[in-house]
Amino acid sequence: MQRINRFIWLVVFECFLVVSCSSQTTQVTDTPTEAKEVITKRNWSMTPQCCDLNAEFLGVVVLREICISETETKLKLHTKDWKRVCVLKEGMVFRDDLGNQYSFLKSEGVELCPKRTKMKDTPFYLSFESLSSTATSFDLIEDKNAKHAHKPWIFETVDLTHCQWK
Repeated sequence: MQRINRFIWLVVFECFLVVSCSSQTTQVTDTPTEAKEVITKRNWSMTPQCCDLNAEFLGVVVLREICISETETKLKLHTKDWKRVCVLKEGMVFRDDLGNQYSFLKSEGVELCPKRTKMKDTPFYLSFESLSSTATSFDLIEDKNAKHAHKPWIFETVDLTHCQWK
């Protein structure tokens, strides 16, 4: 009889353990998360793709826009105040965050130094070789030691990651 009692208690105990240790079944469903694709490589074409920058140097010179095609990078600038402006062709550095440096091609709307053009709110352009499609920022620096340098422009680490290319 004791054996039967033990057996019954053992069965009851095991049933109790099974009931108390088991949990309700839950259904797990994976909801697809929409990953934002970060585009760091662009494909330049013959038609320029442009981005508004609006970077300023000393509150006077504004780097308004960058336009890039397969053949060139064109920077649009203007001055906010009346200034006599010229381009230091021999002292101009245009480089990207990857360490590439690009040659100056031409300027439009402003003369090469020493000839200066008096201007305010008038756009002028600097053209360089085409920027790498994987660059995320660039520097535009006029050499302070260049001949005819007065107040050389320095635009460092101009961010391209926010660009809405149009």
